[in-house]
Amino acid sequence: MYQAILFDLDDTLISLRGCESEALRRSLDEAGQTGRFRDDYSSVTEIFAAISSRYWAERGAQGYSRDQVLEASLRDLLTHYNLDAALADDLARKYWRDFCRSSALNPGALDTLRHLSKHFRLGLITNGYSDSQRGRLDAAGLSQFFDPILISEEVGIAKPDARIFTMALDALDLSASDVIYVGDSIGHDHAGCQSAGIDFCHYRPNPAPEQALPDVKYRIGHLPDLINLLAADG
Repeated sequence: MYQAILFDLDDTLISLRGCESEALRRSLDEAGQTGRFRDDYSSVTEIFAAISSRYWAERGAQGYSRDQVLEASLRDLLTHYNLDAALADDLARKYWRDFCRSSALNPGALDTLRHLSKHFRLGLITNGYSDSQRGRLDAAGLSQFFDPILISEEVGIAKPDARIFTMALDALDLSASDVIYVGDSIGHDHAGCQSAGIDFCHYRPNPAPEQALPDVKYRIGHLPDLINLLAADG
């Protein structure tokens, strides 16, 4: 029986797209720009997500800093809508501040953690920046559930490196067989668990039927499914 559950954060407990949408709306409102978009707001967020995803993907190869990614993404968004691209620098600062305060939980996340915390020790391993990860954990009311909380920027190691998983095991004083990890990423989460010898539960809420996926210990489509799944396992 497992003694602890380790969780991923983005796109497992918290919706990354939802946080981006919250932050974009707040920052555009503050800048007085929301009413100037000719499309409905959902289209604006979709366009921004596509633009920012491209810049984040190019970040390593191009040597972009986080601030450069944000400014470039917002500049392109403003340009797309024929708005003043000179606003991008200030808008980027507002956006990141608001992103770090966003709290778009995935369905069932809070209730699932409340239940599981009564029966298991819970920990968190997440890639990302300290201010955004801790800020959103606090905004969503999730920080209270986790010990340890390991954030790649803080510990200097990122998933899928097995060492960040081993750090969590050391903090829990448990062996790999005592722990299961829940995450959405095959490349980061599953690969890291394989290297560390930890069982993996793949959170896959919107499966693409044509996509081939590797065999994993468990796969769920809804976070509350964990409750019955782990009860049955125990």
